[in-house]
Amino acid sequence: MYHVELFTSAIPTGANIFGQIVYVQPDAILPKLVNGVQVAPGLPRVMFVAGVSANLCHVRIQAPSMLPFPYPTLDPNNRGTGFESPPRVHDLRDRNIILAPTEEFDVFASHNAGAAQQPYVLVGFWDGVAPQRPTGKYFSVHWTAAQTLTAANWTLVTPLFDQGLPAGFYALIGARTYSATALFFRLFPAMAPLWRPGGIAVQAYDQLDPPNQRGHDIESLAPGWWGTWLSFYQNVPPQVEIFATAADTAEEGWFDLVLLSGQTSIQGVAGGPLPTA
Repeated sequence: MYHVELFTSAIPTGANIFGQIVYVQPDAILPKLVNGVQVAPGLPRVMFVAGVSANLCHVRIQAPSMLPFPYPTLDPNNRGTGFESPPRVHDLRDRNIILAPTEEFDVFASHNAGAAQQPYVLVGFWDGVAPQRPTGKYFSVHWTAAQTLTAANWTLVTPLFDQGLPAGFYALIGARTYSATALFFRLFPAMAPLWRPGGIAVQAYDQLDPPNQRGHDIESLAPGWWGTWLSFYQNVPPQVEIFATAADTAEEGWFDLVLLSGQTSIQGVAGGPLPTA
């Protein structure tokens, strides 16, 4: 089970001088604490960190529980208006960064441009439970949308699948999202849980996703695989929130799915809906 939250704000000029990146509160799930986020008791570990800006140098994550050791300073990062291909994503699941529930978690960054600049940093939080491979038929479904995105904010998009899903209960095990200026995406579930898993969006058809973001490696249980994001019935698929830097008007995406059961009610699925991971 994991969840992503976004940090962004302008930081002043100055080579490698750290400035705080403020937690984006509109449409946030976790509560804001000063300029950071309050750590959720159910998601006490740092899963990944991904930052981007035109001249981004360093990203530093900070929390009181990390002391007395130096705060982790993460490099290299993505320099440009979009993520590089492949994206620089810092996977920290095996680094044993365990936060204290309800403490403040902050993000700082630095750049080497001659003027103020706006970095964007996505942080994933997770419960520390190793993902299990779901049993069922794997496939990938393509969707489109024509929603006008709100620049520099999360916008909720309703996917329209190229082909309808057969009736049944599905696990979503990976995803890809595209629009002209998109940086990040996350899923808005119609069913429990509350958390919104997500990842790095692409701005070109040939741009690579982080390998661990897709569901193609579940047979080998590759170390990078992010597990089951959420589960749903075919008539209540998740919506998608997209964070873009301009008012894009065309979006596309891909859901990597596993058919868990042909049943169409919670009573028909052994044990009920699977827990997300």
